[in-house]
Amino acid sequence: MAEDVTGYYHSERNTAFTFIGLGVVSAGVGTGLVVSGGDFASGLGVAMISIGALEVLGSAFYAVQVGAELDHYSALLARDPAQFKSEEATHIHGTTSRFFWYRASELFLVLAGAGIATYGFVADHDVWKGVGIGVAGEAATFFVLDAFGSARAVDYEEHVKRFDPSVAFSIGDGVRPWSLAVGGKF
Repeated sequence: MAEDVTGYYHSERNTAFTFIGLGVVSAGVGTGLVVSGGDFASGLGVAMISIGALEVLGSAFYAVQVGAELDHYSALLARDPAQFKSEEATHIHGTTSRFFWYRASELFLVLAGAGIATYGFVADHDVWKGVGIGVAGEAATFFVLDAFGSARAVDYEEHVKRFDPSVAFSIGDGVRPWSLAVGGKF
């Protein structure tokens, strides 16, 4: 189970760093578009800067939070496996449950961006075309990437559910790498 905990939280932290990188790139490209001039480029750039900046801030906060969760749940597993299962099962279920709302919000922003872009094309307003395409594109990226995050969380939740803290196996240690230990609660 320790490998599952470490693997899940390291993947989450790596995802947070990926989102930070995407946010920086998005804000950088957006800045270049705004500086280049033109109504369409400015609208697209402002959307990319705004969402990219929020992405960097939110992802940085999440990376710190994930590090604390990794430390907490790793220590809890080592100290009290039964308490770990109870606490982590509740925690990860909350996470998997919220993915519906994350993805629904992202889909809403894709549709809202498409609506804004449609208005821009119908009214022939380049700024609104750019804003709409920028919002829809950024939200679509989150929507796709969160599909992987959701699947990873659901998989980890299943591992936590199947974890039986009453029986533990340990293969080897520094002194006897060939040994196998089995422990349990009776």
